[in-house]
Amino acid sequence: MIIKAGLEHLMVRNSVEKRLSIRDEMLQKAPLEGPIWVFAYGSLIWNPAFDFHYKKLGTLYGYHRSFCFWSKVGRGSPENPGMMLGLERGGACSGILLGVERQDAKEELTSVFMREMTGQTYLPKWGSVKTTAGWVKAITFVANQSSENYIGRRPLDEVAVHISRGAGHLGSCSDYLFNTTQHLQALGLTDPMLETLCYLVEQETSK
Repeated sequence: MIIKAGLEHLMVRNSVEKRLSIRDEMLQKAPLEGPIWVFAYGSLIWNPAFDFHYKKLGTLYGYHRSFCFWSKVGRGSPENPGMMLGLERGGACSGILLGVERQDAKEELTSVFMREMTGQTYLPKWGSVKTTAGWVKAITFVANQSSENYIGRRPLDEVAVHISRGAGHLGSCSDYLFNTTQHLQALGLTDPMLETLCYLVEQETSK
């Protein structure tokens, strides 16, 4: 999609071979027992891109959601970049765990790594997630502060302006925000930062 849109020059992309090698390295470090879990905190909640066998709520500790990346190709443009979520160090983040059987993990998670590791926005880590049944280790895609699109924390009113204006070949940045917030709410989860941004974006678009 990026190549067809003629936007490949706007981002540093990982080769297919690199993405698959990252997948294999992560699976080699997986816990020895149980399903392979992926922690979803953004678009993976409502567009997981793989067939999972298990799903449950969880809270990732040590990281929090943050709109900390420019989106110049997916949900923005070079002229009006949108902003995308990443996980920054500190705090905690509620989301869902998506699990696959170990024997199916390599096949099923290929699409996840092909998507999330297209560029150098994220770093895959094994994170600690608390569930009602105890702690599990899960593949977690955290912010790569060395990425060319990383901008760190910005004031929410500034973030809202960029979200309200950003749109690209994957759709609008505001849809990304609203979808994530609404799906979290449907699961009984809240994120005050996202809900504040929804209000600010609505105010911005009504001007």
